[in-house]
Amino acid sequence: MTETVDETALISDSLELYAERHGDMAHRVYKRFFELNPEAAALMEYSDKYIRGRMFASMLELFLSDEHLEPGGYLTWELENHIKAYSATTAMYESLFQSMRDVLDNDLGADWRSEWQEAWASRIGCIMEHVKQF
Repeated sequence: MTETVDETALISDSLELYAERHGDMAHRVYKRFFELNPEAAALMEYSDKYIRGRMFASMLELFLSDEHLEPGGYLTWELENHIKAYSATTAMYESLFQSMRDVLDNDLGADWRSEWQEAWASRIGCIMEHVKQF
């Protein structure tokens, strides 16, 4: 549990620095996501900035709390809803998470710390384990 707490604290620190320096990162993350996964861009063509904002906030919660990874938690609902109902793919989730890390790394530049990179990689790996089991 301590490892997860430290991990989420590092992730939170990176997000806070980004927000202080650059503000809201959602638009940049979606832009990168659609570059990495054009199929996702087509799937989300009709979503507006408000829907994307809510989706982005929910995604942040996955990175900041283990509660959402528990059986029957938010991630289970998310996967049930989006994979089955909207034909989202595991590759789309992986691209989305990679997009967030890419934006942080790129925009924070020299301030991007190796321990943040490790925390993000670990957390993405943990979340993707759940996604791939679905």
